Amino acid sequence: MSPRTEAAIKGWPAAALSKVIDADAAATLVKSGDRLYLQGGCAVPHLLINALIQRYQELEDVEIVHLLTLGDAPYADRKLTECFTVNSFFIGENIRSHIQEGLGDYTPIMLIDIPHLFDSGQIPLDAALIQVTPPDIHGKVSLGVSVDIVKSAAANGSLIIAQVNPRMPRT
Repeated sequence: MSPRTEAAIKGWPAAALSKVIDADAAATLVKSGDRLYLQGGCAVPHLLINALIQRYQELEDVEIVHLLTLGDAPYADRKLTECFTVNSFFIGENIRSHIQEGLGDYTPIMLIDIPHLFDSGQIPLDAALIQVTPPDIHGKVSLGVSVDIVKSAAANGSLIIAQVNPRMPRT
């Protein structure tokens, strides 16, 4: 663990500290064939995505499901289509050409209906990559500024990998 990470987690409850691993180690928890939910909006866990992308040669057929992601979408690179498949509920600028070229999928659906897909198991999730606040004194984190469909994804994912952001507002 880096000195910067150690300084950032100083004072966390012991239960939270026992779950801390770096992004590279977290990315190794994703397996070929997994379906991942990727938190969107301004809470995209870019550090986790970048660590996952570094493993592209070890992975195949990983489906990434998301709503609207802001910033770069390196998983939607043409060279990585055998590794990562994009299934988006909203076509943002960063994946538009990828979807238009037929390299990824678009699932048209009303926002209010998406949690039912996760809750019912129609779209089972092997993992959810999300961004959260640091834990409070009770070890609880907040989903911060992006609580659209992420709550349902986190409740239904078999594995939750959270990038802790000390700048994320607690909501």
